[in-house]
Amino acid sequence: MPETDHPMRRVCMFVYNSMLHDARVRKEARTLTQAGYDVTVLAVHDPGRTQRREEVDGFHIVRLSRSLLGVSRREMGAALHRQPVTPIPVRSPSSSSAPTPRGVKGRVLAALELLVRRILYPLRRVLVFQRFVRAALRVKADLYHAHDLNTLLMAYAASRLRRTPLIYDSHEVETGRAGQRLRWWAAFLERALIHRADRVICTNQTRADYTQQRYGLPPPTILRNLPAYVAPAPSTLLHARLGLPPDRKVVLYQGGVQPERGLEQLLEAASEIAGGVVVILGSGRLKPALQQRVQQLGLTEKVRFHDAVLVGELPAWTACAYLGLQILQNTCFNHYSSLSNKLLEYLMAGVPVIASDLPEMRRVLEDTGAGLIVDTSDPHQIAAACNQLLADPAQREAMSGRAKASRSRYSWEREEQVLVELYAGLFSP
Repeated sequence: MPETDHPMRRVCMFVYNSMLHDARVRKEARTLTQAGYDVTVLAVHDPGRTQRREEVDGFHIVRLSRSLLGVSRREMGAALHRQPVTPIPVRSPSSSSAPTPRGVKGRVLAALELLVRRILYPLRRVLVFQRFVRAALRVKADLYHAHDLNTLLMAYAASRLRRTPLIYDSHEVETGRAGQRLRWWAAFLERALIHRADRVICTNQTRADYTQQRYGLPPPTILRNLPAYVAPAPSTLLHARLGLPPDRKVVLYQGGVQPERGLEQLLEAASEIAGGVVVILGSGRLKPALQQRVQQLGLTEKVRFHDAVLVGELPAWTACAYLGLQILQNTCFNHYSSLSNKLLEYLMAGVPVIASDLPEMRRVLEDTGAGLIVDTSDPHQIAAACNQLLADPAQREAMSGRAKASRSRYSWEREEQVLVELYAGLFSP
């Protein structure tokens, strides 16, 4: 990408995660760095898993603690004993949870713990907010960029104190998310601050139209979350890790193992899927329950699990699949309007997709011809679509060829120019 002709500008991005798996923020930061900006990303520190400060692809990551004291108990103990912080062991799904307190004493202690949490939680949020704003001001940025609503107030405060432009990059529709406990607060906060942003970014046309109509905005900039261009060769990496024969056809779900992603329906469909093995590649709070359900249904040879892998390694794992599943359930507007990362990652790996009948996903698959659209609330339709392609290698290979042919136009290398032009417009006289 050619560098811009402006003097070096400082950009400060906010993201409320550890930046270990956030491909979108990494791509945006890398693009702006290559375009000649000095980029710092403020993220969340996860003791034992992340470094406080890190340089990646030329940009800086500064991670901040969410604990009350700014230092976790593990870090404090390690400092007192002059020992390095060791990674937290991954807990196996079969390990038992903490015992439930019993008796009067147990209930009293549980009530006291709940009370303390109710008091300390708001205090912690205030301290974390101050921590992020102070760090942002130390960057002395020429522009502040908020990724998602949970960082918008922080970025707004820093931008007003520094009197610099503000970008609101809305990855999700927070007011239309499943399980949003404080929907009223999300709606209030977004309505109060979205007009303060100098530019608003949305991830697709459906969400941009919704945001424009809801808040009476000028048309937001559409910056799709497309994967970086890769052309991974077919692989058996996943087969080797799971002990599968190299010629076993993998029906892959990759991504968060969370409710309303169609995984419950997938388990119901699994017994009807002939000639392939279902692999769930990812982590999340629903995973232990799914693993238990697989045991109950006697599907341990039919459904296999693998933990999430690093973003940079993911294409090689995706290329192991015969089919890719994006079976998001239409339970909220955020899902309805989604243009899923995994769908695009399957296409980049040349893997045909079975996807939910939602507008943005339908738009991509009708354009590419690289998959099937089904009603993914129906396990029988999921199984029937899988069986159609498992039983017809010629149709599957034709779809795979069309997926590979679409790589260039559905790549970040083409999309990133939108971001560069948006920044250039903000800094132009």
